[in-house]
Amino acid sequence: MCRLFGMLSVQPSTGRKYLLEDPCSLYAQSKVDPKRLQGDGWGVGFYVDGAPRLIKSEKPVYREYERFTSVVEAACSRIVLAHIRSASNPRGLPKEKMISIENSQPFMYGRYIFAHNGVIRIPDEVIASLGDWGSKVRGLNDSEVYFWYVVKEMEERKATFPEAIKSFQKTLSDLWAEHREEHPNVDRPYVGLNVVFSDGERLYAYAKYEERDSASRSLCFKDQPGLQMSYMVTLDRLIVSSEKTNREDPWQPLRSGELLTGWVSNGRVNISIQRI
Repeated sequence: MCRLFGMLSVQPSTGRKYLLEDPCSLYAQSKVDPKRLQGDGWGVGFYVDGAPRLIKSEKPVYREYERFTSVVEAACSRIVLAHIRSASNPRGLPKEKMISIENSQPFMYGRYIFAHNGVIRIPDEVIASLGDWGSKVRGLNDSEVYFWYVVKEMEERKATFPEAIKSFQKTLSDLWAEHREEHPNVDRPYVGLNVVFSDGERLYAYAKYEERDSASRSLCFKDQPGLQMSYMVTLDRLIVSSEKTNREDPWQPLRSGELLTGWVSNGRVNISIQRI
């Protein structure tokens, strides 16, 4: 499964500690388990004067340490998102077709930056539900159809991010009920809907998975379920990661069905958690 990271801070800063330096930094997570290498691309998204910027690669991050370090240090911002990819392939395509800049995450549109960990098992059916927005899909990454559905809801219906996530889950359920007989070797429409997302003002992190998907353990410390995300918040910073990056900070679990929202007000970081 892919690796996710999000940071919200009161003052512009880099995520170097959590992305590079910690014993279970995102970089460390990419290669700590030889049987579960995260080697199919990476990306970092951030904001400069309110405008989103995105730098991506299709190469394994553990073979691009110097470039990754340079990008992390350049991404000095109040909001930083990062993704390290272990490619899912629900269509059963040749691996070489799955590895490209277009397929690397995060994805960006307008002011939005989005990264997903999981598998959308019926991506073609989701594309068909997007209408004209389906033409915006550029890669063969099933996560991209999740992204464009959320964007469509927020742009066309003026939905909030929580409303867009709810709508996506309902649409997946409806599409699965309609098309499941066309997928005899598939037992459900998705495995994991974990997301980090920003609109340039707020940072969101959503965890969604089934209990059976957490039989595996976290990559580094192996002390939490495999798809359970972690977050850490202080007065001046919120960090979200696929798993905690160190043992010293006050990490908390983000459990399935929980949406964390972070924002800055009165010179401090605030958060809320709701179930959706």
